[in-house]
Amino acid sequence: MPLSSPNKATLCSVISTYLITLLLLPVIASTPGDSNERTNLSYTQQISLPDSETNSFSINWQWVDKEGNNFKIKSFFDTDIVETSLLDSYKLSFSLSNPIKAIHTYLTPRLEFAIERINFYTPDEQNKIIDIRYAFTNKDESNASQLFWQAYNQYQNDAFYHLKITPCVHPDNKELPCVRPNYSQLFYEYRAYLKDIATQLSEQQSFVTAVKNARHWVYEIPDRAERDDSFFSPISVLKTNEADSDEKALLLASLISQLAPEYELFMLYPSSSIGSVSPVWLTIESKSGVEGQQIVINDNQYTVISGSKVKLDKVLSSNTELISESLY
Repeated sequence: MPLSSPNKATLCSVISTYLITLLLLPVIASTPGDSNERTNLSYTQQISLPDSETNSFSINWQWVDKEGNNFKIKSFFDTDIVETSLLDSYKLSFSLSNPIKAIHTYLTPRLEFAIERINFYTPDEQNKIIDIRYAFTNKDESNASQLFWQAYNQYQNDAFYHLKITPCVHPDNKELPCVRPNYSQLFYEYRAYLKDIATQLSEQQSFVTAVKNARHWVYEIPDRAERDDSFFSPISVLKTNEADSDEKALLLASLISQLAPEYELFMLYPSSSIGSVSPVWLTIESKSGVEGQQIVINDNQYTVISGSKVKLDKVLSSNTELISESLY
């Protein structure tokens, strides 16, 4: 089974090419009245969220397993957590739909501010940077130019982190921009919010049974249509009570990683996926003892614990290249 991993340095160059082209356009239309806003490094205007979407909520699930054992999960999420999650979902969905525009919006005020500071500390007898167009079209060995490109590289990395996305290679044309949700970043940021649920699962039964019940609970959440231009964070999934394959995989991973943190988890998906990937499967090291379909990743045995078996069998039989992405 072919597996590959994205090379961030190579992929960033594709994003950069499109981004630089876009960055050159709006600067010409900038006016002096915009300077205060740029200096404040504003990213976007504050989004006004409807109260109905940011209200706190509780979950109260109960079920009986095949052996007749009763299980229940209760948890509460306050308005601050819900609002944070909703803003992340909005930000991710916009970034997946308009990656260049999202990164451009983040970068422009920061680069303009960087140019102001670089020019301030550049002696008058040395070449200074006129504007962003000049900076991109007159790359040279001067101190000002070198400082600008250092700032650009740093702010580009900051943009990916802020937007919670990571670059990828577009399956149709490697010259096209391509980004995916940064699953590992989202995993670390949201798993703490699910600690209460993981604790309840671990207290009620053995690890293997706890994983089985976590899988049952997550996959009782109704499916939503697979879309590559939107992504719901784990708390938004619980709030809306619907999720697609990668959203369910991330929610499940956030729980299982706290039930048994010693076992490595991989997300597995076709290399042809863009945006919010589909289909996707979550895997755990087979030595965990969890039952399920076996698959080899990096010469080690893993067990598939989420996603469609039918789709996975079809992908494997067609010799489709897969990407294995470690969450931690």
